Amino acid sequence: MLPEERRTKILSILHMNKSATVTHLCNELKASEATIRRDLVILDDENKLERVRGGAIMRSNTPVEKEETFGEKEGAYIREKQRIAKEAFKHLRDHDSIFLDAGTTTLELAKLIGRSRIHVFVATNAPHFSMYLANNPNVEQFVVGGKIRNNTLSVVGAAAVDMIRRLNMNKVFIGVNAISPEFGLTTPDFEEAELKRHALDNGRERFILADSSKFSKVALCEIAPLSYVDMIITSTIEDESIRSECEKEGITLVEVLRDWEG
Repeated sequence: MLPEERRTKILSILHMNKSATVTHLCNELKASEATIRRDLVILDDENKLERVRGGAIMRSNTPVEKEETFGEKEGAYIREKQRIAKEAFKHLRDHDSIFLDAGTTTLELAKLIGRSRIHVFVATNAPHFSMYLANNPNVEQFVVGGKIRNNTLSVVGAAAVDMIRRLNMNKVFIGVNAISPEFGLTTPDFEEAELKRHALDNGRERFILADSSKFSKVALCEIAPLSYVDMIITSTIEDESIRSECEKEGITLVEVLRDWEG
């Protein structure tokens, strides 16, 4: 196969799947890893794709390079986040033990729990959630201790991970910065990724709460592959490769705005 033909096929694969690993491209094109990596460098220089660790994504799927602060994210996509949280709340039952990850969509879920009278045990690495959860006298709270990240107001680090390892929870609700079929769930910070991964490990039912801006993106640090997840609750998804991957992995995909607008 001529180099130009191979690079055209690489772009075709990316247009179809939005992202691809080097290993996948090697298998599809019957080319060596060195050859594929050279092709990706050339195509990146031509602004036809974006190289990321282990592969490439379409230019339209900009990597998450700058982590927004909690304050910057809190007001964004608020209507979507509130509807996602409302759907997530439907999956709670009296006497559930749950984990709420620090994030702006999970914050909306914490507010709903605080306004209700549901009996739940809530563990969280978001100390600021406590003021909302405390409005419900039937909530027993456990705030994970450790280092607080100023950007996200989340508690991370070895002490926090150790506490989470000791908890066995019915349901875990996690927010992420980026989701793609090839690279799974990702976030810009390694300590955040580690904590989220351990929370998912210790949950019997695992929910991802993510607004529409998080899809077809890749951040620096892997949390887990999509196969780790039982349900993704979002607003709406335009990327059919995400829908196909969820179907293949047996993940329930709930699109609250699609259902509401339909």
